[in-house]
Amino acid sequence: MKQILIAGILFGFMVPLIAQDAGKTKAGLLDFLKERRDRRWTKTPHQVLAFYYTWYGRPENHGKWVHWSDVKPEAHDIASSTHYPAKGAYDSHDPAIIDYHIDLAKSHGVDGFICTWWGQGGFDDRAFAKVLDHAAKKDFKLTVYWETVPGEGQKKIERAVSDLSYILEKYADHPAFLKVDGKPVVFIYGRVMGQVSLTEWPEIITRVRERTGKDFLLIADGFRDSYAAVFDGIHTYNICGWVRGKSAEELAEASKKAFTDAVAMAKNRANISCITIIPGYDDTKIRKPGINTGRMDGETYRILWEQAITADPDWVLITSWNEWHEGSEIEPSHEDGNKYIQMTGKYAAQFKQREYSQVPAPAAPPGVSPEKAKALQEMYQGKTIGVLPGFQGGAVFWLVDAGLNVKALSGEDLLDPAVLNAKNMPVVVYAGFEDYVQSVKEDGDADRALVRYLNEGGLVMSLGAGPFPFYRNEKEKSVVSAGKFGFPICGSGAFGREDVPREAVCRGWESPPDGARLTFHVDNKILAGLPETAPFPTAGDLRWRPCNGAVLPDGDVYLPLAQLKDYAGKSYGDGVVYIEHCVSPPKNGKNIYVWTRMTDVLDREGLLFNIFRLAAEKMTK
Repeated sequence: MKQILIAGILFGFMVPLIAQDAGKTKAGLLDFLKERRDRRWTKTPHQVLAFYYTWYGRPENHGKWVHWSDVKPEAHDIASSTHYPAKGAYDSHDPAIIDYHIDLAKSHGVDGFICTWWGQGGFDDRAFAKVLDHAAKKDFKLTVYWETVPGEGQKKIERAVSDLSYILEKYADHPAFLKVDGKPVVFIYGRVMGQVSLTEWPEIITRVRERTGKDFLLIADGFRDSYAAVFDGIHTYNICGWVRGKSAEELAEASKKAFTDAVAMAKNRANISCITIIPGYDDTKIRKPGINTGRMDGETYRILWEQAITADPDWVLITSWNEWHEGSEIEPSHEDGNKYIQMTGKYAAQFKQREYSQVPAPAAPPGVSPEKAKALQEMYQGKTIGVLPGFQGGAVFWLVDAGLNVKALSGEDLLDPAVLNAKNMPVVVYAGFEDYVQSVKEDGDADRALVRYLNEGGLVMSLGAGPFPFYRNEKEKSVVSAGKFGFPICGSGAFGREDVPREAVCRGWESPPDGARLTFHVDNKILAGLPETAPFPTAGDLRWRPCNGAVLPDGDVYLPLAQLKDYAGKSYGDGVVYIEHCVSPPKNGKNIYVWTRMTDVLDREGLLFNIFRLAAEKMTK
């Protein structure tokens, strides 16, 4: 059964080193991004695609039930299935079932299936080959849903290269394989996105292209701007997490915003935009406690379809055609008959009244305006901005879009004073989640190298994707090293954590105090063009990790730029701050700290431009 992976799953990226293969140097992620800036998909025909499972089998064909268990036809019950298929417990290799599914789907507006795929030569792979041949006779399209990449390190990369090459070499030239502008399309499930770090994809993609001689499109699972920058499209498999528990009115409001934002994120990168809809979801027969997202007698499906049509993506994806274990199927069932197939036909026809999405893609990637980009380029002329290993997207991609000279540092780079030095690399950015590389060749050598850099007068800027930078090392051990590098960050102390400095007069939290009216007070002389005040977020990750100047001695420079206060004026610490360590260690070092949610609270471009302008001013001293 497919494991649930909620969109936006959090994970740490690996050290951004791209291997060399057969004497050919592979570009790093940042160089890869620069090359992909002109790769644009701005006129992709509307299509409706459904996730399809080819993993079902009957004992007369395979010697046992496959993905069905304790089948009781007379009771219309299957122990591993939420509902009972109208066709009973069928076999995915059965030509009659294959034709039935394709004919039914096509006659109700579905243009193709995204088929589960777990590896070369497996049960589902063999079924996929059969379904392709049937689809070709019916002008129906198929692609694979790449579900897993087993292994660790370089073995994992080799497996990914092998599997993707296999898919393209064996299937991509088939007339039924899904293509855009003649290029095959492959969907990547969230499990793979968690197994393969963002920085490993350039090697995989480049090597597969060299090996197969084919260009191809990858559609990643997860609505993240970093994914949109690296891949050709973004989607999500399952939205049951935020659909669950909502009334019809609440669902309409939530899906309208979520779908509009998702389409905008893809279109901003000129990517293929996908919106996923579900009829409902119920996995409580196979998982405990499981999740039950009610169908509301068809209202869930109706509302999601209507909001998807309004959002106008390139493709609408349906989860699912036949994932019977999780109760997300639209295939006819004993319980619901043809209800969801008929609804699909109605709304698919409405969606495809226009051939293409009318949501425009900008002429250039999102990020910094040309005027601000030029100003930053002048400020950093002849200088390199370093990015610490383990970075995620966001701010780093913004720097690339701005045209600055950005270098992704390897572990070896950290240890080399000729690379990591304050003269040539006056600003170094931390943009990981909460992890970082503490040791490369021996215990703590990366720590010592970063402290050396700070003692030279270097500036380390925290633009973390998670709430507490430098919290865990590469071995996933909690080391809480931010203070070592000059950041007086206050944790919450929850769960027995020792992450609150003794001198601190405030601390962070896991969630805001009940009833507190919290507002950021912004120094908009330094953070020019931003508002004087901005409210604390009310949704998303609300873990607050402030800086607190009380931790530092007299003589250091501590400049709060966004202070969080309640209605009575009580301070809860600072979300943006500039620090110079004139007295305290690391002496001579400089820091800029930006709490992870500040780019949501304040205008992202304005905030990033101002803090990099501030860094440029301070690096000259």
